[in-house]
Amino acid sequence: MIPKMDVRCGIDIVDISRILKKVNDGNAPFINKCFTEDEIKYCESANNADKKAERYAARFAAKEAVGKALGTGLMSEGVGMHDIEVIKDERGTPGIRLSGGALKHANELGMSSISISLSHDGGVAAAYCVMLLEK
Repeated sequence: MIPKMDVRCGIDIVDISRILKKVNDGNAPFINKCFTEDEIKYCESANNADKKAERYAARFAAKEAVGKALGTGLMSEGVGMHDIEVIKDERGTPGIRLSGGALKHANELGMSSISISLSHDGGVAAAYCVMLLEK
């Protein structure tokens, strides 16, 4: 018997210039509040501020997109910014690691998988999340 599946999705876009201002200002409180240690390490490995801002903006959009797919948004219902982490596999493909409140909500929904797509162009970064739920 084929299990019944449900699909949830979320999308978000971020103006990269907003993040670039925070990168150029050295806004460590914002960066530390929004991103995990591994995300910061990856973003800061870029060779210039514009590239760093693109990476941060795409990850911020990803967190928002995942929050929308969960139905909780961010910073509500126990879902914090660090509960949603953008990771990369050995090929460089982005993925999502959930923990804390985000993982709790995903488990309650019956999540069986989660995928993310990131993009940036023309001064904006975007992310699209697809979450499969077993019903």
